[in-house]
Amino acid sequence: MNPEVHIRDASAEDLEHIRILMSTYFLDIEGVPADRFAVAEAKGRIVGAGAIVNDTFPEIHSIAVHPNYRGRGIGTSLVNYMISRIPDISYVYARTASPVFFEKAGFVETDPSIKARLWDDCAECDISNRCRQSVMRLDLK
Repeated sequence: MNPEVHIRDASAEDLEHIRILMSTYFLDIEGVPADRFAVAEAKGRIVGAGAIVNDTFPEIHSIAVHPNYRGRGIGTSLVNYMISRIPDISYVYARTASPVFFEKAGFVETDPSIKARLWDDCAECDISNRCRQSVMRLDLK
């Protein structure tokens, strides 16, 4: 990764920049507090962000890197940073339409039928049989 990029915890002041970045990829972050996010900053500008939640189980909720900064390891660095912020976890899940990114970070695709057991919105969804989101899992222990 570029040494000019710094990964850090997000602050409340970062949320608007995070929302703009996430909207580039149509990612919904409504209701996710700032303390769940990490950001990648370059030259004083947020160029990547991700959120991890650990309500029922640990999950990479959202992750995005500005198009001009993709392919530099920023996304993987964000994932590693976010995972390090939750002590004593043995696994983490992600729902994604980009499984290749998560595979590069060490995640493996799991049976898609698990979605309905893990996420309430998947259990209530009427298009689950044609959903394009993959379920990825990273075992840490």
